[in-house]
Amino acid sequence: MTRTAHHPHPTPSFPVYCLDWADDDTLLLGGGGGASRSGIQNKLKVAKVSKDGRDVKYKSEVLLSNEEDAPMTIAVDTAGKQLITGINASSSSVQEGSNDHCRVYSFSDTSVELVKGQKTITAEWSDDYPYQKLTALSPSADLLAVGTTDDKVSLLHYPSLETAIPTFSTDSELVDLDWGGPNGSWLAVTTAKTLLLYRVGSEKKSELELKQTIYTPSLDIVPAAFRSARFSRNAASPLTIHAVLNATKSAKRGAPRKAFVVTFGIVSGPSKAALTEEEKKTDEKQAKEGVPERSEKADSEEDVGKWDVVARREVGGKPVTVFDASADGKLLAYGCSDLSIGILDSKTLAPLLKILHAHSFPPTALKFNPSASLLVSASADNTIRAIVVPASFGGVSATVIALLLAILVLILALVLRSR
Repeated sequence: MTRTAHHPHPTPSFPVYCLDWADDDTLLLGGGGGASRSGIQNKLKVAKVSKDGRDVKYKSEVLLSNEEDAPMTIAVDTAGKQLITGINASSSSVQEGSNDHCRVYSFSDTSVELVKGQKTITAEWSDDYPYQKLTALSPSADLLAVGTTDDKVSLLHYPSLETAIPTFSTDSELVDLDWGGPNGSWLAVTTAKTLLLYRVGSEKKSELELKQTIYTPSLDIVPAAFRSARFSRNAASPLTIHAVLNATKSAKRGAPRKAFVVTFGIVSGPSKAALTEEEKKTDEKQAKEGVPERSEKADSEEDVGKWDVVARREVGGKPVTVFDASADGKLLAYGCSDLSIGILDSKTLAPLLKILHAHSFPPTALKFNPSASLLVSASADNTIRAIVVPASFGGVSATVIALLLAILVLILALVLRSR
């Protein structure tokens, strides 16, 4: 695998839980100590990262109340120079019914300022009160998907934050949200058990239709759970989804709990058959839970066919905690609880680069910049690591290997002939 330069940068008294890029050198960070008296301040920060990853300069920040939760998720509206995050209000405010946890902030090199907020959580106050852990802005930047720890998904119009589609529950633990697919109008809702592909109505964008359900595949005859999923951003490649699956138990006592990166692709065309009675019963059950139904008839312009595993790669002996795909769709990155960071080729899932001890604690966030020239990871160990992504990854080509083998055979033939 290729070697590259990578540089750790301390974030003193600031455990980072989320990050994203506004452009190739502007990095946004969120984190802190949460609602506690630890003295660790909750913050959102704007930083500039040099092209070689050696320098990180903090330009502006906003200090958040230590009676509120720390931000755990960030999405960026690059055109509007705004970031969207999730921050629960203080416990007293929540109990009074005031908790505009989905917040929009404007940012620049000189300031970070609150613009507005919206509430999607309706749960009653408790010691286990939910918080916003997932935020995904659509490619057209007019819809915002919000996921909370009570396994519910809300769709809001952006930038108004008005409700676009009523909040619905998922079948199991909600782990990821991502936009992609045809015209960027598909929403992947990933739970521990299933990968649900929804299409958002193209006219008023006020309808959500379930188009495909992908269940966890069998990997080495070991049960596994989804951890993350990303649509491929490569327009030149067939529609694919890259996902992380972590084994939920070891194959045998003492064996590692493996982690896999899997690519799902379309293996057959759309079915023209009507829904079966079993599928109808499933839809009825989901409808009662508020989950949008699938269509009765296939539409060749909307349905893309059956999905299945087309590639897989074991990437570790411990669970993967964070995952990302580059904007050009060529690279995948993951962070593992064994403290490593890795980069894979998205087409073949071949390992291209690996840093074995990137952090002291498992990575909490990971993101390529828009040009995929830098990859930054973060951790609760009060560090971020800037990794330079090589323009090309080294390795011996098949042609060179064939030439070396031919030379070796020729030398052996000459040696044998001289005897």
